[in-house]
Amino acid sequence: MNLNSKYRLYYIVIYFIVISICQNVHLLNAQQIQVNRIEQMPNKPSPYEMRDWKSATMGYDSLVYNFDITGEFLPLIWWGGNGVNYPDEQTFGLHTVVGTTVPASSEAINVLPSLIGATLVGVDKSGQNGVNWIRKSREFFNKRPEENVYLNHPVTQSGSDWWYDTMPNVFFYQLYDLYDGIDEYDNQFISVAEQWLTAVKKMGGSTAPWTRPNMDYRGWYLSTMTPNASGVRQPEAAGAIA
Repeated sequence: MNLNSKYRLYYIVIYFIVISICQNVHLLNAQQIQVNRIEQMPNKPSPYEMRDWKSATMGYDSLVYNFDITGEFLPLIWWGGNGVNYPDEQTFGLHTVVGTTVPASSEAINVLPSLIGATLVGVDKSGQNGVNWIRKSREFFNKRPEENVYLNHPVTQSGSDWWYDTMPNVFFYQLYDLYDGIDEYDNQFISVAEQWLTAVKKMGGSTAPWTRPNMDYRGWYLSTMTPNASGVRQPEAAGAIA
């Protein structure tokens, strides 16, 4: 199947999931509730000054990607060894929390958005200071047959929580849109879509006959294509999968 035909298939699946979400919302018949105290607040406060978010984003990038900065809990970035998923690439990480007790840990939900934000304000993260940070971030793609999607850590398992399993892939799709020519991005793009398409089918989703998938779970184990029904269920993950 070529890339164009795969796109068409994914558009069908996206349409299918979005319609499912809309139908559920319609059944709930949710309405906005007016709160008297809130209604007294102006929609546009005066005086009001918008923060310069472009400067804030560039400042954040120059802070967290600075190996030479000194001070308590600094720097916030570290070099690792060779990758597990991409052994020829040296890894790096960012501290998710300042003063973390696990300084050698790094999360995709922190690293990938930092690359996206900097890119959106004009920083080329594929060649910043001679480093291709975009290529290095591929390490979060868990390159094992039973996963083959982006996850929150380079070596981990899907299924514990929808949010941690879907968001790294949403962020990757943003990077895929922003950067052309990154090795294996095309393959990763297809792999992510195919894995979640398989999961949707295992959840009972079908186009012929038309059947909505059951996503009323805490998460989904891609390795076994089975649900995690424990704890707080998060069916709104359907939106992220779409």
